[in-house]
Amino acid sequence: MKDKPVIGISSGALHLDIAPLIGGSIARFYSKEKGQTMDWLRPASSEGLAEGNPQMMSSFPLVPFSGRVRDGRFVFAGRHISLPRNFGNSPHAIHGNAWKLPWKITAHDTASASLVLEHERGDWPFAYRAEQHFVLTPRSLEVELIVANTDAAAMPLGIGLHPYFPYTAGMTLQAEVSQMWEAEHDMPVRLTRNDTVESLARGLKMASVTLDNNFIGWKHVTTMRWPETGRRLRMTAQAPLSCLVVFTPPSREFLCVEPVSNTVDWLNLGDLDSSQIGGTILSPGASLTGRVRFEPDFGASA
Repeated sequence: MKDKPVIGISSGALHLDIAPLIGGSIARFYSKEKGQTMDWLRPASSEGLAEGNPQMMSSFPLVPFSGRVRDGRFVFAGRHISLPRNFGNSPHAIHGNAWKLPWKITAHDTASASLVLEHERGDWPFAYRAEQHFVLTPRSLEVELIVANTDAAAMPLGIGLHPYFPYTAGMTLQAEVSQMWEAEHDMPVRLTRNDTVESLARGLKMASVTLDNNFIGWKHVTTMRWPETGRRLRMTAQAPLSCLVVFTPPSREFLCVEPVSNTVDWLNLGDLDSSQIGGTILSPGASLTGRVRFEPDFGASA
């Protein structure tokens, strides 16, 4: 199947545009109903599409890890592994490599599409196969991410999605989590159950906080509300996506709420319990699956 810059699917009022060649990214997720168009994820900019920049898309996949790896270095099974710094001037590696690579279309019909990435050993020194399956119904978008170890050796693996949500001054985020990783210089330093954790459970007004943090023990349900318009979006996931990353950029032009399976720098935190850092060791031939569902409700009250 020939690759296209952007492919579209739809079901009822919901529409999804996908940019396979730009890191297998979502370019737009929106609804059209009663003459009104509503963006549920921040739409890709024309500049981002022209430049092929995943950071200017609506969402991109996180494989084979999410977040940062300190100085792009870790030790696994006695091997000292160095990763390229792939994020501007940051000294760390970030978000794996799948978001920097073109994906291929393997299936595409009216309401669904599938992509694949075959990765041979390279900057990430393990071979893997990643698949994304997008399915729209009139009420929801489901994204399934599957990663298989096609290498001859065991491979450390973390997966997730990196969606960008529209931001407004009144926006709130509700999620039940057990603890937050406090960070210094973009790196996790301690786990705590603080006021932010408690406020998230009730519904946290995002204008009141500045965050770039991992949360563990996520109960797999997050609700975002935009009281200015009465819109609401419910994002749910399944294990192993039991960690949540929340990022509020200084510009406040968007909000990132990322369902992931590992915390920042988990590859260097192996002395901690897996419940604190997540991540998986995948045997040759084994695979790991994560599913995320987005359910818009633009008629909901704030």
